[in-house]
Amino acid sequence: MKKGIVILSILVATVALAMLMLSVASAAPSAPAQRVTLTKTTSNPTPRIGEIFTFTLGFNTTSEATQTIQVRVTDPNPASAYLRILTPTITGGGTYSATIDGVVWEGTLQPGGASPQVVTFQVQVTDIPAAALATGYPVTNTVTMVDLVTPGSLPETTAQVQVRIMPLRLFLPLVLRNYTP
Repeated sequence: MKKGIVILSILVATVALAMLMLSVASAAPSAPAQRVTLTKTTSNPTPRIGEIFTFTLGFNTTSEATQTIQVRVTDPNPASAYLRILTPTITGGGTYSATIDGVVWEGTLQPGGASPQVVTFQVQVTDIPAAALATGYPVTNTVTMVDLVTPGSLPETTAQVQVRIMPLRLFLPLVLRNYTP
């Protein structure tokens, strides 16, 4: 009889533990639904000194978003010693911020992916570190988006693109000895 009571007690304890684990699992918060998309592309992943290339930012809400979202998109210049943002070329409602030496867009994204936003701007390569003359200089450019009404409510929303600044190629004239035209 004692053996039956012990087995019954173990069975009851096991069922109670299983129910407790089930209630904890169902009470755990789920990951927030992705409500926005953010992309960044470049027109030239290997620009040379003096060349101008374009960055394009694209952002929108997803179909899961049911309300408008007030956001700020910031794209700071990661290599201001080597890249210069050509401020007159900024389109799509973006503005230049001298504080971050970058492009900023603030506004409202409509729910359900209704109206995608596109911001473009041109950048000129001004220099390259001497140590990178042989292989090029890699620069990772990251754009971020934050919710202005409820900071921290969006999951980390970033997009990156990498460019490799290449040295300028010089083609010197070939001098031929005894050349007669």
